[in-house]
Amino acid sequence: MTSPIRNAPESAGVPVPAPFRQALLFVAAVTAWRLVLLFTDGINLSFDEAQYWHWAQTPALGYFSKPPLIAWMIWLTTAIGGNGEGWVRLGATLSHAATALVLFALAKALFRTRDDADRIGLWSALIWITLPAVSVSAMIISTDAPLLLCWAVALLALVRALEPEGTAWRWWGLLGVAIGIGLLAKYAMVFFVVSLLLFLLVSPADRGRLRQPGLWLALAVGGLVYSPNLLWNLLNGMASYRHTGENANLKSHLFNPAELGEFLLSQFGVFGPLLFVVLALLLTVALRRTWLVRRYRLLICFVAPVLLAITVQSFLSRANANWAATAFVAAVPLVTAWLMERNRWRWVLPVSASLHLLAAVALYNPAPLLSLAGMPMTAKLDLQKRLRGWNIAGDWARELAVKNPDLVPLFDDRKTMATLLYYGRPLMMPGRMWNPEGKRQNHYELSASLPADPGGNYLLLTRGEAGWAAPYFERVETVGILRLPIYSDYTLELHAYRLTGFKGYAAGGAR
Repeated sequence: MTSPIRNAPESAGVPVPAPFRQALLFVAAVTAWRLVLLFTDGINLSFDEAQYWHWAQTPALGYFSKPPLIAWMIWLTTAIGGNGEGWVRLGATLSHAATALVLFALAKALFRTRDDADRIGLWSALIWITLPAVSVSAMIISTDAPLLLCWAVALLALVRALEPEGTAWRWWGLLGVAIGIGLLAKYAMVFFVVSLLLFLLVSPADRGRLRQPGLWLALAVGGLVYSPNLLWNLLNGMASYRHTGENANLKSHLFNPAELGEFLLSQFGVFGPLLFVVLALLLTVALRRTWLVRRYRLLICFVAPVLLAITVQSFLSRANANWAATAFVAAVPLVTAWLMERNRWRWVLPVSASLHLLAAVALYNPAPLLSLAGMPMTAKLDLQKRLRGWNIAGDWARELAVKNPDLVPLFDDRKTMATLLYYGRPLMMPGRMWNPEGKRQNHYELSASLPADPGGNYLLLTRGEAGWAAPYFERVETVGILRLPIYSDYTLELHAYRLTGFKGYAAGGAR
């Protein structure tokens, strides 16, 4: 069976299936809309996005909190178009568009014996590109977008590798490459390997693959592709691994039913309310019957373990809404195919896609919609209020640096440092992080801590006041305060201080 990914263009004499054309046009239209907003909306980078941009200025094999792919992606897009917010975020938007098209190919390959295989592929692509979580993720640069693309490619490669055809070697190889690159995007890709092994163990028709070289070739290739980041961690005290372990936060108070409830409710927003209800039914009430169908069993093995693990994590400690995002790659074709088998439930697909698009319109254009309703935008209604005004703050910080060329920029929290390194570029670099206790809890404490040796003059930029600085410096002077009203009930405030004659950390009692 020929995959739609391998179909030649119509000019070569091979017609492109109509459902694939429809999927391509729809995905292209939604992506074009997002790109217009991306380059015209002017929403400032979050501190995480700004930090990723800073990483991209010095491409490496790893960073404190993440593997390196996010920085490499930003390096590429900004090398092409410059350092504007749109170019920083571009990789995420394009990754989700590619994921939607890969899901078309995945669904068609997996359900190729069904007459509606093309339609399952079409709706899988449409559902993915309109998912509420994708509408958010496509407009910010994060590790999730490339991770989800790698997960989808790996699933497609696995499905093709398991086919009884003579091209399995190249698909096993692609599977390994996708796993390796996925690990370079985010360590959550390890769940894919767990799900893969689980499927081979529980599927009698596929259990023999555990003794065949294809699987082990894929794992070896994946390990080889990923190995540069492993080397970086070995040379840097396992920094990324330690941070990932600390994020689990299992040393705090265990058993948190409120966190569990919050996480489960958040998944209705991630996957869409109707689709999440259907998925829940598939994994509970309908599981016994669905499990008997091999292709459904495969998809369930790539949904259930992730959802279960993160749900348990949320109960034991906490879990962000996006931590289970990889489960929804397989959940899309699973839910889509299951609904299309049941004529009376097919309406869920177009209704969900429509609701998701309406939600995206509200997310991307809240002010005009509120205006039509006669309601003013306020800080309570603006989910992006904390991203506003930082371009002005960057100009302010840059002017202070110009007026005080003898001072080295100094920061006392990573959020302010990351954001001003971007918006105050290039005069905020190289900045220093105040770190009297010698902590290694973020990238800047690891790579840019102010040395303990006495001497030096600094321009401190902080969200608070600097009374704490007096014991450490011969003189502390206020050189500026920025109060930028974003709304009547929300103001961005920054303070700037001239710190001269650093006495060393020991002067303030730090060891």
